[in-house]
Amino acid sequence: MPPRIILRKGRGQRQQVGHPWVYEGEIAAVKGRPADGGVVDCVSWNGTFLGRGFYNSRSKIRLRILTRNQGDTLDHGFLQKRLAWALQRREQLYPQATSLRLVHAEGDLLPGLTVDRYGDTLVLQCAALGMDQRQDEIAGMLKDLTGIKHVYFRNDLNVRRNDGLPLESHFWGEAFPTARQIQVGGLTFDIDLAEGHKTGFYLDQADNHLALHPYVPAGGSVLDAFCYTGAFALQAAAAGAAAVLGIDSSEAVLALAQRNAENNGLSERCTFRAGNVFDQLRHLAQDGAQYDLAILDPPSFTRNREAVAKALSGYKEINLRALKLLRPGGILVTFTCSYYVDRLSFEAMLQQAAGDARRQLIVRQRFSQAGHHPEVLSIPETGYLKGVAAEVW
Repeated sequence: MPPRIILRKGRGQRQQVGHPWVYEGEIAAVKGRPADGGVVDCVSWNGTFLGRGFYNSRSKIRLRILTRNQGDTLDHGFLQKRLAWALQRREQLYPQATSLRLVHAEGDLLPGLTVDRYGDTLVLQCAALGMDQRQDEIAGMLKDLTGIKHVYFRNDLNVRRNDGLPLESHFWGEAFPTARQIQVGGLTFDIDLAEGHKTGFYLDQADNHLALHPYVPAGGSVLDAFCYTGAFALQAAAAGAAAVLGIDSSEAVLALAQRNAENNGLSERCTFRAGNVFDQLRHLAQDGAQYDLAILDPPSFTRNREAVAKALSGYKEINLRALKLLRPGGILVTFTCSYYVDRLSFEAMLQQAAGDARRQLIVRQRFSQAGHHPEVLSIPETGYLKGVAAEVW
């Protein structure tokens, strides 16, 4: 029998319905001598079995539960079956996709493990000790399941420090160029697995890049703020926009965006400008610029609950400025990628911005992350990306 952690009386409701995290403060006692990264059972104060997972005494999240079935053994066979299950989902939902997320950590009931596919390459991220200790074994399983031999560990997530893990990146087996060219949404993108944001591309927005097409007026003008390497901008041009302006603070990513535009034959309709987005939106308004479609896809403005009010203020400011740049009947497509900013708060902020701009918003569509980034209802942290497409009058 594995070692056990016993929860305090009155705790365990989250785990009972399927949330995999057990915090330090929820634990009344530890029975046995659990090894960090080892398998440990979780039981309620009255002995009810709640789950089995990987333990870490150095983390505030003491246990990450992988199964609620007491008969499961967390061995090679279990992990391989769970990985195969995740891959099967993608084959059903995205049978033609070659660049997508294959494993979405808690979203695929594999807490702490992320796997992205970029063509003939896999990028793994281990955010928790239990997965980190088994990363070579997992890479081998994925090679057997997918036939893909090129694997890169991008273990540079800051959350690794919470588990007492170093930030590091390395190849599994032979080294290979981390600069890759991928196909997403019918377009070609140059990415860098080692230096790019996330694992090289914002795969969580892949479905939304294509969902943009109906909102692009033929021959219209489009503004893409926080454009990164140009995915939304290029899709807008591919959908028929005559002029697209992409803005980002990084000249390096804009050079990549320009190259992506050239690779797709869209450079004549795409212009990219480096600068602070808040300032650039103000300058555009001062110049009297007007657009048919504005896209706002900023980085997360908060990574904790305490900063939500400040984050909402920032979101309101950029949305207010974008609203002033839209022609009547134009479309605002706007996002937040912060889990801590819930959808109701985000949309309430949008209404406040619209009120200040004396504009009316008609919701055309609501967005979330791509289907290969699944949400689990009992794990709200898996649903972090929210967006709205609104007609502006």
